[in-house]
Amino acid sequence: MEGTSKTPLEEFIDLYAQIKDKFAELPEVLTKLSTYSDDIVKTNNDLKSENDDLKSKLKAAEDKFNKLKAEHETKDQSIEEALKDANQYKIKLESVEEQMKGLREMYEEVSQERAEEIEIQDLLAIYTILFEKVFAGNPHTKILLLLQGVDKEEWTRDEIVKTTGFSPAAVIRALHDLRNSDIVETDDSATTAKLLKKLG
Repeated sequence: MEGTSKTPLEEFIDLYAQIKDKFAELPEVLTKLSTYSDDIVKTNNDLKSENDDLKSKLKAAEDKFNKLKAEHETKDQSIEEALKDANQYKIKLESVEEQMKGLREMYEEVSQERAEEIEIQDLLAIYTILFEKVFAGNPHTKILLLLQGVDKEEWTRDEIVKTTGFSPAAVIRALHDLRNSDIVETDDSATTAKLLKKLG
């Protein structure tokens, strides 16, 4: 005997009877689903925020690197120019020292031959003229007088620049020359200086 076909309403009633117990769990499942969805959105927002922060830090790091690179290139160029000028000053200094040596030798010869004719005052007058007209305007001389003349053992380069009135480049060149001549002691970048030994 063939089974009697059910009406749509009867089919719904039978299906509802099978799943009606599951309906009670539906609100809890929907709540969990909503929470899970919120967590996904929050995590995504956190990741986006962290990604933006990392992009910002990377940009700042790149800017800092480019700035340091530019400063380094400028410093290298300045050092190269300073060394070039220092060599020129060294040549001039050697020339002056050679002239002074010649002057001393001449004086010794004259002193031996004409000791009675040349007074000490005359010699001092010659040295005074040389100092005032030739050496007084030289940064080497002013720096030596500064380091020798006060009871301060160590000077910074900025202090020397402000006190002597010479440019930073001229002071750096002079400090390098004086250091190479074992007259002053400086650090590697010549930011500080002091006399190795004071006169008198």
